[in-house]
Amino acid sequence: MNPPELVADVAQELVAQGARAVVLMGSHARSDAVAESDIDIIAIGDGEPYRLERRGGHLLSISWVSDAAVRESFRTPRDAPGVVPGWRSARLLIDEVGIAAALQEQARAWSWDDIETGASDAYVAEEITGLAEEVHKLVNLRTTGNLTGAAVQRAILSFRLGAIMAIHLRLTFDTENRLWNIVDERLGGPWCSAQARAFGLGDESFDETCRAVLELYRLAADALRPLLDERQLAVVRHACDLSIQVV
Repeated sequence: MNPPELVADVAQELVAQGARAVVLMGSHARSDAVAESDIDIIAIGDGEPYRLERRGGHLLSISWVSDAAVRESFRTPRDAPGVVPGWRSARLLIDEVGIAAALQEQARAWSWDDIETGASDAYVAEEITGLAEEVHKLVNLRTTGNLTGAAVQRAILSFRLGAIMAIHLRLTFDTENRLWNIVDERLGGPWCSAQARAFGLGDESFDETCRAVLELYRLAADALRPLLDERQLAVVRHACDLSIQVV
């Protein structure tokens, strides 16, 4: 079954299950899907929050969400950078009473000013503070020779630091696949170099990738330092000092 036919069938099924509107998101909505791209479908209403299934030779990602929850996500620093672009490019499949159209209109008019003043800065400040624990774990695990645990902590730091910096820079992204590239493009220089080494994109040793992700933490901490209160600053400063021990 080709994607358009599959999407149409699924949309009708979701309406029969009580969906008030159905929209297509992601790469198939943007027309940049590749062979194994999943098909992202959002149903507005009450249903199973999220499920994956294979049908017609394709991977389906089906989510149920209320329109109130979507509007709330537009006001949340953690969610808005990815959710808003998704709604901007969404294809409205079924929308008899205009619920999805209203959400898309709100997304297209959205700006960072729609998030409560100071909320984005408060969010990234607490996030970089929380990641200090992962720095401690990485240093301890690497020092004691637990390479598996250290690899996990390295991955956690690599993943989350990019998302934190995207919010700090007030960036949006229509696919998480490009989030780290977008941050790279904005920051360049030392950040770009450290991130590539942290992800092991060259011929780096394991120790070099660990040192690189700790360098990323210090770069992020330096950028966010003006946003930190005394409690947060004490935690982050010690984590930065600790991270230098593995250099």
